[in-house]
Amino acid sequence: MYQSIHFNAKPRATTNASKPEVLEKLKQIVGAENVLVEPEKVEPYGADAVKEKFPPEAVVFPETTEQISQILRLANEFLFPVTARGGGVGYTGGAVPVDGGIVIGTDRMNKIIEINPDDLYVVCQPGITTFDLQQAVERYGLLFPPDPASYKDSFIGGNIAENAGGMRTPKYGVTKHSVLGLEVVTATGEVIRTGGKTVKNVVGFDLTGLMCGSEGLLGIITEATLKLLPMPEATATVRASFKTMAEACQVLTKFTPEGLLPMAMEVVDKNCIGAIEQNFAFGLSTDANAILIVAVDGFREEVEKNAQMIERILGTNGGFDILRSRNKEEEDKLWDVRRAIS
Repeated sequence: MYQSIHFNAKPRATTNASKPEVLEKLKQIVGAENVLVEPEKVEPYGADAVKEKFPPEAVVFPETTEQISQILRLANEFLFPVTARGGGVGYTGGAVPVDGGIVIGTDRMNKIIEINPDDLYVVCQPGITTFDLQQAVERYGLLFPPDPASYKDSFIGGNIAENAGGMRTPKYGVTKHSVLGLEVVTATGEVIRTGGKTVKNVVGFDLTGLMCGSEGLLGIITEATLKLLPMPEATATVRASFKTMAEACQVLTKFTPEGLLPMAMEVVDKNCIGAIEQNFAFGLSTDANAILIVAVDGFREEVEKNAQMIERILGTNGGFDILRSRNKEEEDKLWDVRRAIS
């Protein structure tokens, strides 16, 4: 019932990107070792997490902004499609080359350029994973809030291009709320900078916000300046099962009147519960038609008090099999249910 769907690859599109002259120029720009053209090698880059395949004609792996600029100028000269690709773990088709052409893989552009603990920002390239970035800033006692379920595989550039959400959205917002500035190569090959390194950067049009969620339509992100926050002293997660989805959703309205602002809230429905149990056997209740996961963060005493309040609210509003984390390991296990979905 919960089988994965697999698609056959679509016929490979043919554009000017297949011309020997173009392929030779691409090799001159990034090096022959950074250009893939063999069908079996490019096919994996023709799909995202949905697995419907549209194989590109070539995949290139630039290492600098200037190389991407040269590639896009070449695309204008010979008129072939270009698709930027991050980790390829999205579900919206943003990284899928449906019209053929070439894929620009940002895998090689995975460096952190600067971490500034005093001014609370980090500058990085687009190919670093969300997880690696979070680990790097945590060493300074800092937090990068965006936390998509695919955080171990998704690239920062892809998160920005898709304006990815994540578990911590209720308190910290989606990706765009943590982006201060960008370096972008436009479709013509021009390099532009948007925003800056301060939160109060309000002059002119919000080009940074425009780029967030643009899915590569307006340009390719080559560098990002991201907002950081002090790492909270403590976190806690509470998970509960419910007989109906209506009960689980209704309880979400009970937190605000109690003065609670959860850091994260996620609801898992019956179909997902069945798929999770079939594939991972977490031991979830077979009586549950919905699971609600709620997390809080802040100072230790505050977190303890708020977690107790959440347990009480869940228990008095139809929740059962209520579990509460006591440490980081337990917290990760409670969230594994949600992360297993994507």
